[in-house]
Amino acid sequence: MAAPLKSVLLIAKNANLLKNNIALSCFARHMTCRSKEFQSAHTSETLSEKDPFPIFSDKKVQDLLYRITGFDLLKAAGPQKKPIQAPSYKLLTDEELQKELHDARMKLKARLQMPPYMNPRKRNITPLSIDPDLANFDSSNYVFVDISFGVKDRKRNVLIRETDGTLRIAPWDVKERMNQIFNPREGRHYIKPKIFEEQRLEKLIVEKRFVYILDRACCQFEPDDPDFVRTTHRVYNAINNNQEYDILRSTRHFGSLAFYLAWNHIIDNLLLDMINRDLLSDAVDLINLHCIIHQSSPCSQAISQLESPDKVAIIQTYIKTEATIKPQLELSLQAFQDASKNKRKTN
Repeated sequence: MAAPLKSVLLIAKNANLLKNNIALSCFARHMTCRSKEFQSAHTSETLSEKDPFPIFSDKKVQDLLYRITGFDLLKAAGPQKKPIQAPSYKLLTDEELQKELHDARMKLKARLQMPPYMNPRKRNITPLSIDPDLANFDSSNYVFVDISFGVKDRKRNVLIRETDGTLRIAPWDVKERMNQIFNPREGRHYIKPKIFEEQRLEKLIVEKRFVYILDRACCQFEPDDPDFVRTTHRVYNAINNNQEYDILRSTRHFGSLAFYLAWNHIIDNLLLDMINRDLLSDAVDLINLHCIIHQSSPCSQAISQLESPDKVAIIQTYIKTEATIKPQLELSLQAFQDASKNKRKTN
């Protein structure tokens, strides 16, 4: 049974006090290796081992995801709890009014910033040093925290000296608890809230409180935290199984949902929903996203051979090559084409 932790604050007004520690060199090597992993996203690794972050953060992919997300002003603004205040009035020219509207749109679009899609992080178990002379010095572990001003939480040095004399980089859960003590973040709790326990999470999912769960997960966890990955994937699967995609449209989570479905080869239901809602441009963007992620897929190769393909041709190509619900997709696409022909005849 692990000994209880005893936090010891190592006050470091000057960051150079810790730079000579071997922890920094190990930490630098760790970050260098992580960077190299990001750059090798298109290697021959299996899907479970492949790092999705470099693809997710690519500008072309981000543009596709933003277009798929949509921008409903009322939904993006959402209801907000604010103290009651007396209204203020301004007399504006047309130019000033347009500037105010433009600024308001930019603020709302900033709310649609998607949380990164990453693989769960792995624990660093390599010790920095082992000092037998310090073994059994105390019955508790010691935690050393660099509280230098201006250091980002993810790069802050947190070390732990165990009772057997081993010095190692603190586990992620210990590091995040220390960060929350010395650099608390609004909305984040020192102890993981119970809503992320499986039983309570399932209850919220049944109630379709998807946005609430995902917002709370973004506040509580880092994007590569195993609990964040587990929670978001559980919600994405529930939305996909129940085809409740519209709940997340025009929110910051829709792009991550679309990327998750494309990453795991399960875009058919979302594609069907887009066609049924006459969102053919979004459907094409979703297929293009699938082709970017899976460049060697039959659909990607078939689309690359099309000459000046239109939207319908791209969707038909995906249906023929990779769709798992071909009859439903073909019927929906045919209904869309018939409706478009009737509109042209009417006009």
